[in-house]
Amino acid sequence: MNRYVIINGAGGVGKDEFVKKCGIFNENVVNMSTIEFVKKIALSCGWDGKKDERGRRFLSDLKDALTRYDNIPIKYILESLRNYSNSVIFIHCREPDEIQKLKETLGARSLLVVNKNVPRVETNHADRCVFDCEYDYVIDNSGTLGELVENAQIFLLWLENEYRSDNDGVQSKMPLFSKD
Repeated sequence: MNRYVIINGAGGVGKDEFVKKCGIFNENVVNMSTIEFVKKIALSCGWDGKKDERGRRFLSDLKDALTRYDNIPIKYILESLRNYSNSVIFIHCREPDEIQKLKETLGARSLLVVNKNVPRVETNHADRCVFDCEYDYVIDNSGTLGELVENAQIFLLWLENEYRSDNDGVQSKMPLFSKD
């Protein structure tokens, strides 16, 4: 059975690095994003591949258009999931309504990664609304790589317990790991 995690956080806080650290403890970790397909389209339209403020705004606007037209980014993700079994699948998603849709559709858990050392990106609504929903789990990536590795291991244990609890009909409480 796959385990699904909708991961979010501002640009540059270490979401991909956290997923890589989870891969230390589980070889079946998959990292995907609702923006992957959008990036392919953007590149074919002349986007230079830079995730600067201008590029982030373009990607956000293009994703909005594809979502309004036919929910294309989510459909792309759901189709891609058919290729995996018995994996921990992290799906990067910024928009609160899409996070909720994915949680409901997949029985997923949501994860916010924060890092107080990284300034917030405010140039587009997708980056601005990172904190506009409740998350099941929060990882503070403001510390060392060693702490991130430890948090990855703890998170995977929590995730396994969450899915086991679902099967038992019992929901466990959300832990919050932060150095503050």
